[in-house]
Amino acid sequence: MSTIIMDLCSYTRLGLTGYLLSRGVKKREINDIETVDDLAIACDSQRPSVVFINEDCFIHDASNSQHIKHIKHIINQHPNTLFIVFMAIANVHFDEYLLARKNLLISSKSIKPESLDNILGDILKKETTITSFLNMPTLSLSRTESSMLRMWMAGQGTIQISDQMNIKAKTVSSHKGNIKRKIKTHNKQVIYHVVRLTDNVTR
Repeated sequence: MSTIIMDLCSYTRLGLTGYLLSRGVKKREINDIETVDDLAIACDSQRPSVVFINEDCFIHDASNSQHIKHIKHIINQHPNTLFIVFMAIANVHFDEYLLARKNLLISSKSIKPESLDNILGDILKKETTITSFLNMPTLSLSRTESSMLRMWMAGQGTIQISDQMNIKAKTVSSHKGNIKRKIKTHNKQVIYHVVRLTDNVTR
């Protein structure tokens, strides 16, 4: 199983490499990449099964928007590769993962090995390809939830949102509850981060 790790943190690279080796992946099939350009070349030449990317690799650079566009293009070009993007947010209250698109999974760096087993199990056994194995719902917000979330992220409270959208405060609270359930957290900072990252690499 060809794998690419793009993460500037040596501890994460070491941890992922150790995890993959312990699950039977050969050392020669695990490749470290440092730049977005190198990632594009490696994906074209190796056709990896899985690519791990730390969000830090493309959000802090001066050519940030170009890198984000390039990452988005790479993800689109390789529909049979699973891209797992680690959020650049250290939050002990969130160790979940979400399928943002068919081949794009957004995860906390605190993800447990058992969760990775659930995600990668069949690929590791070489029994399936990404297109047929990810049996989980894709993160999807309704138009109303998306509009409401934008206002919420802009710092507006329930009453303001209720007035602007011309809906009851109770309905706003219900939508907030749905968003929290879909993103698997009650932490507003994590919700904002997940949504911003998802928008960046999918739109």
